[in-house]
Amino acid sequence: MTMAGQLRVLGKEERAPGSGTMWRTVVPPEQWVQIGSLIDSAEEQLLQLRGAQSGPPAEVTRQLLRNLGHSAGLIEAAWKRTAVAAVNGGVPLEEVARWADMPTEVLRRMLTAGKQETCGGTGITGS
Repeated sequence: MTMAGQLRVLGKEERAPGSGTMWRTVVPPEQWVQIGSLIDSAEEQLLQLRGAQSGPPAEVTRQLLRNLGHSAGLIEAAWKRTAVAAVNGGVPLEEVARWADMPTEVLRRMLTAGKQETCGGTGITGS
């Protein structure tokens, strides 16, 4: 499953394992709207790249790399916001880290390092 697909699954109103609550009841509407918007923007950017590869190789490569980098940034922002929303909604950081296929400490550092820049207060603490 693609990252965008995984983010969409997390955004659906399904019960998270063990949480007993619904996504939309624990995640503020502004957060899930922002996550959806980031995903939509990344998808739009990537769709615009289809068939746009004409011209000198250096120019096409420059444009593709620039647009792919921008899309990757949007997906990363959606990924981080989703992880923060899950942790703030009561999903243990260890579970989120397992789903993200990364060590818990690495995820904790990633989420706390960017909290002022992209996510506001995350509520993430050591465990």
